[in-house]
Formats: sequence, structure tokens, C-alpha cells
Amino acid sequence: MSTTNPRFADICALLDQLVPSTDNNINNAPHLAFWRSGNPQPNNYIGRNDFVALTTDSWGIPGNLVTPLAPQTSNLYLALSGKPPFDGSQGIPQMPDTGSDSNARRATSQELSMVEAWINNGALA
Repeated sequence: MSTTNPRFADICALLDQLVPSTDNNINNAPHLAFWRSGNPQPNNYIGRNDFVALTTDSWGIPGNLVTPLAPQTSNLYLALSGKPPFDGSQGIPQMPDTGSDSNARRATSQELSMVEAWINNGALA
């Protein structure tokens, strides 16, 4: 995983680390494993353009999953970092929701910096 010049594959690999492909609890989330192409195996991802085009409205949070160049309005970054509305203050937990899923883990500060850099760099493919 590149932390200085992250690519889309790095983001998907991180999501697979946070929620392993063997984790069936993700099926209880409204968004399911949105980064995977329907096959639970690692390295089976949707395309970068489809990923960046995702909105989170149907998941109960209005907005875009990723707004290139703007992590502060990208629900992916906000959710992983536990920033509002994903801070629990509105009943929406930080993601992954480790309270509901003991198989998942939260992103480290280095991993969050990588996600932020990826978005700041235009969410490169």
C-alpha cells in the first residue's frame, strides 16, 4: 500500500483489511461490501469510476462517497475517520462499525492519511 501516492487499488486493499472477505457481518450493513464486485474474494473490486460515482443517500447519509480533491466532503473519509456525521452524535457510528462487527477493525492514523491523500490527489485510478 502506497501512503505517499495512493491509488484506487490501495483503497480497496485497505477496505479489505478493515472488513475481511471472510466477514459475513458486512451483509447486515445497508451498503454491503460496496467496493467489491459481488464476489467476496479479495481483489475483486468494482471499477474506480463506479466507486467514485457512488452516492451514500440510499445508505441513510446524503452525499458522495468520494468527492475528488475534497476529503472533508467525502463520506468515505468522514466515515473511516469518525468525523460528523459518523461520530455517533447522530446515531451513526464510525466505520467500520466495530460495535456491530467484531471481525472488522478501524483504520489507523497512517491509513486515514493515505485515504485523505488519495482523495486530495484526485482519487487516482
